Amino acid sequence: MVMPFENRSKIVGADWISEACSEVLTERMATPGVNVVRRDERVYAFDHAGVPAAVRPTRATIFRLAEEMGADFVVLGNYEVTGDLFQSSAQLLEVKNLKLHPEIKRSGALADFVSLQTSLSWMMLQEMPNPPRISEQQFVKAAPPIRLDAFESYVRGVVSTNHAQKVRYFKEALGLNPGYAEPAFQLGKLYYDSHDYDQAIQWLVKVPGGDATWGEANFLLAMAEYNRGNLERAYATFNTLAAQLPLTEVQNNLGVVDARRGRRTQATDYFLKVVNADPGDPDYHFNLALALFKNGDNQAAARQLREELQLRPTDAEAKSLLEAINRGVTFAATVGVSAGPQVRVPIERIKRNYDEASYRQLELEINNLNLQRQAK
Repeated sequence: MVMPFENRSKIVGADWISEACSEVLTERMATPGVNVVRRDERVYAFDHAGVPAAVRPTRATIFRLAEEMGADFVVLGNYEVTGDLFQSSAQLLEVKNLKLHPEIKRSGALADFVSLQTSLSWMMLQEMPNPPRISEQQFVKAAPPIRLDAFESYVRGVVSTNHAQKVRYFKEALGLNPGYAEPAFQLGKLYYDSHDYDQAIQWLVKVPGGDATWGEANFLLAMAEYNRGNLERAYATFNTLAAQLPLTEVQNNLGVVDARRGRRTQATDYFLKVVNADPGDPDYHFNLALALFKNGDNQAAARQLREELQLRPTDAEAKSLLEAINRGVTFAATVGVSAGPQVRVPIERIKRNYDEASYRQLELEINNLNLQRQAK
């Protein structure tokens, strides 16, 4: 986890660099084998602990929350701007071993801010297990270039709490640097959250493969198409994402889209897969129950509904469907006149939350275990 850097500048207008330092390190340190906590995850965790983003937490608070979030390392730092010169220093805190590494400093022209912070990222990675096997110069050169003025607009958009200002800053960043993926993603996310799906799609499609936000961008893109009623495009986008990241929420949503398209057998296969992968999620049991019910297997559907109600006893839809099944109601009867108005078949539940971080963390832990076994 990378914390915002402390501003030690004596000039006005350098506050935005606090988050900018963290943004560069968060992006550059996300190398194979290193899962870096994203800013929105960090802000959410600290906010729920009663530490708003505008408040600088103590090291004790940072350590406690890093432990709760499962972070093994925390990067702490400070910076100073003097005229056209920039200096920053960073320290690595090992959470498990309670060890604070010595400060590492970088300084140079403010115009070279991104390169200087990228160099600092390489130094931080050298302090951790399995550092990059390339030189500092190669690491810096391989990082995507970002114009400083575009980056400033992007960061100001990130830290702003005003929707209109966010949109203005992100569009400004893209105007200065048209191929800049992060502000395109943030714009797409803003429009998606505002239910402006046409605008969301326009920006989300600009996020290229290989970018750190590509997975979530495609998840939101598929959801936007789904909410527009374009099931074919939604399925295609979810399917592309599933090929790269087999997340249960993506598999579930493929099942939901197939169910809406009348592909009941395929939908059942998807729901069975996610129930086996994550049996603790009540929505997955509910969707599988509904698919089984539609396929005429009332007995298996009832079992899934009973499991779902063990996990979520207050689920009125599950109770109602289970009661109907216990009365002998079949899906075929619900689409006929004889079913009566009292039998209402619910719709499948789509997952709207995207959690790539947990998957990456699990993937990292499995890889580390495999490396340990190979070492033996």
